[in-house]
Amino acid sequence: MGDPLAIEAMGTVFTYHLTGPCDRTEAIQRVATELERIEGRFSPFRAESELTRLNRGRVGAISVEMEEIIWLCERAKEATFGYFDPWGGAAGFDPSGLVKGYAVEKTLELLLSMGFEEVVANGGGDIALSTAAREPVGIRHPFLGDSLCAVVLCDTAVASSGLYERGMHIYNPFGAGLGAVAATVVGSPLWLGDAMATALVAAGPRLLTALGVGFEGFVVDSSGEMTFTRKFPFAAGVDGA
Repeated sequence: MGDPLAIEAMGTVFTYHLTGPCDRTEAIQRVATELERIEGRFSPFRAESELTRLNRGRVGAISVEMEEIIWLCERAKEATFGYFDPWGGAAGFDPSGLVKGYAVEKTLELLLSMGFEEVVANGGGDIALSTAAREPVGIRHPFLGDSLCAVVLCDTAVASSGLYERGMHIYNPFGAGLGAVAATVVGSPLWLGDAMATALVAAGPRLLTALGVGFEGFVVDSSGEMTFTRKFPFAAGVDGA
């Protein structure tokens, strides 16, 4: 697929591996514009974002896209039995645990619409793929720096969440401690897998049995023990043990 395109946004790096006879310079410009647009609307750290103004009561009619994100968050909260709860924090509504996956999917769709034949889009560990064959995706080890604890084969989406980059940014909405230090969910849509991975860090392995049809999960707890669903798609010879 050639060298990846890389764009800094949302406090992380988005990378894109592309196949197809299309203009890569135009691609990076359009993707950067789309990521800036999404971050400008949903960032809790920007004073004039729609999200910040909404939480401060400074928005009249909200945008159609904000309505969509609120609806997706409601679905994700229900699907995770409340362990993903964007309304549970002190700052008000914060959909950050879902928006990054949403942004990855939106930019993948944009690149496909431009005529690229295959796309692997990675936003800080949240990955959406449109490829002819399953691709190997590494799962970062939460305790061993740049090492991997597993590799999965996937042609849909992979979402990861953990404490290894941003520290204690995840909370348990039910008041107990966190059940894991890292979690990965394989399945589509990515926005829901993203929320599920966040919920798995909060709840721990017990939530694995509640993942919906089409999703598989992998969890690493604070002792380093790894737990995963029966059909989690490990690459041959890599089983998380």
